[in-house]
Amino acid sequence: MKASLIPAVMVITAALAGCSVQNDKTDFHGLGLTYQSQVKQLADGNWYTEAEAAPAAGRVSGAVGTVNKTAVDFCRTKNKTMQEVKTDTDSHLLVNGVARLTFRCV
Repeated sequence: MKASLIPAVMVITAALAGCSVQNDKTDFHGLGLTYQSQVKQLADGNWYTEAEAAPAAGRVSGAVGTVNKTAVDFCRTKNKTMQEVKTDTDSHLLVNGVARLTFRCV
C-alpha cells in the first residue's frame, strides 16, 4: 500500500504545482501575492496580459484589477488609452483567481 501511495502523491503534487499564468513578475496586492505576465503583442495587433491572484489578493477580482492596471499603464506609456477586447476569468487550484485580458491601445 505504501509503495503505491508515494507515486500517487507525487503525481497529484506535480499536477497542482506552479502557476496557471506565465510568471514574469510577482507582486503583493493587499495581503496576498499576484503573479503577472508581461504584455505581449498578438498577431492581430492586439495586446495580451494575464495574472493570477491569491485569495488575500482578491482572488478573481484581484486578478482582473491587476490585468486592467497593467494594460492601462502599458497604453499610458504610448500616450494612448486602453480599450478592452476580451476578458476571461478562471480559477487555479480552486483557490487562486486568474484573469486574461486582450486589449488595444487607442
